[in-house]
Amino acid sequence: MNRLKSLLLAFAIPVLPVQAAEPTVEPVVILGGGVGSLTSALYLGRAGYQPLVIEGPTPGGLLTQSSSVQNWPGELEVSGYALVEKMHAQAEANGARFLKEEVIGVDFSKRPFTITTRTLDGTNKTHQIQTESAIIAMGTKPNYLGIPGEQEYWGRGVTNCAICDGALYKGKVVGVVGGGDAAVLEALYLSNIAKEVHVFVRKDSLKAIEEKRIQALKEKTNVKFHYNTSVQSVKGDGVGVTGVVLKNGSQMALDGLFLAIGSTPNTMVFKNALKLDKQGYIVLEKDQETSVKGVYAIGDIVDPVYKQAVSASGDGAKAAMQSQQYLSDRANRLIVKNEVAMKKIATKEVIEVSTVEQFHKEISDSQTPVVVDFYATWCGPCKQVAPVFESSASQLAGKVKFMKVNVDKFYDLSTDYNIRAMPTVLLFDTAGNETARKVGFNQIQELLTQLHHENSQ
Repeated sequence: MNRLKSLLLAFAIPVLPVQAAEPTVEPVVILGGGVGSLTSALYLGRAGYQPLVIEGPTPGGLLTQSSSVQNWPGELEVSGYALVEKMHAQAEANGARFLKEEVIGVDFSKRPFTITTRTLDGTNKTHQIQTESAIIAMGTKPNYLGIPGEQEYWGRGVTNCAICDGALYKGKVVGVVGGGDAAVLEALYLSNIAKEVHVFVRKDSLKAIEEKRIQALKEKTNVKFHYNTSVQSVKGDGVGVTGVVLKNGSQMALDGLFLAIGSTPNTMVFKNALKLDKQGYIVLEKDQETSVKGVYAIGDIVDPVYKQAVSASGDGAKAAMQSQQYLSDRANRLIVKNEVAMKKIATKEVIEVSTVEQFHKEISDSQTPVVVDFYATWCGPCKQVAPVFESSASQLAGKVKFMKVNVDKFYDLSTDYNIRAMPTVLLFDTAGNETARKVGFNQIQELLTQLHHENSQ
């Protein structure tokens, strides 16, 4: 605020008091929470703008799913989650603010721009945020094969995150679909956990560029490559994956299938607001500027080729400086009030299971439905679910019991309940019967929303 007042005074234009009834107008809002977003937030924070970062459903972006990052400058090796945590802390220390909501709509047709968000705590409340400038860093989402059995067994043996679910396949036989760097990284990680890893490559060679990782993978005695091979369907026993059918009609027994087959840009919300190319990526006009002045885009959502964390970070720095210049040029008309209500949720309503006996007793003795979150401390998506889970526990206290089970501490318990992906949430009725099973953030959010609705009648 002080910086903007100074700029206004420099143009000899009086600073008028902001009326209480007037909506807050942010100087700059960053859409997305990955490394590109965090870099923009750092630069803008140090410039005094206190940027608002809307983290979305995947805080930290896809990098948080990488167990080993070895090409980040200055780091010989670091986990993606640890790297993002450090960047988040640095941006916050320099004035960046974070909002745990998702973007569901934008209006770039008039100024200030309007961004519509939705809460991620199961209440589905919407908010509108006005801003003079925006930086889009919403990345991409993983692709799917679109084959029989894929969705039926999603979360029950089919997944796209080895770092999230790999530990559940210790000593088992798994498959990895893909031939790029992501597939190599997934297979390499799984080779240290699973009994066998079968890599299905659609073409006659890998297209990955990380030679050292490729060589390391090929030296693994428990890894086998299947070239010119595609998976046609996923088979299961109704409970979990039992194998796959390949394009030649042969079947292979597997306990799990990991997909590493590329991604699609998250640009649906910008379809009628910005210029997109045929693949759906945002088209840039000058450096990181989009078809709308004052709106910038960075990282994977504009990059169909490289898709590297370090290039997204570079984009973030450039977009921040472009946005800063844009705001300076408009300072004679910009009055900003930088206040956003950010309440940290703290609840004691979630029961952390400490013994198997306690787990069964809590369910059998409960007079209300019981929701159980099977999680792991190293699982990025589990950390994403945690605040939503805790918020629902607080709001539904006395109506629904909420419990958490650490699968690393209670591996046998997770096996007994056939937990094959994380996070997985189970719902039990008052008789102790499992009535619902949800896997992943979206499904879990839907269940929590349903519980909110049922208990508000």
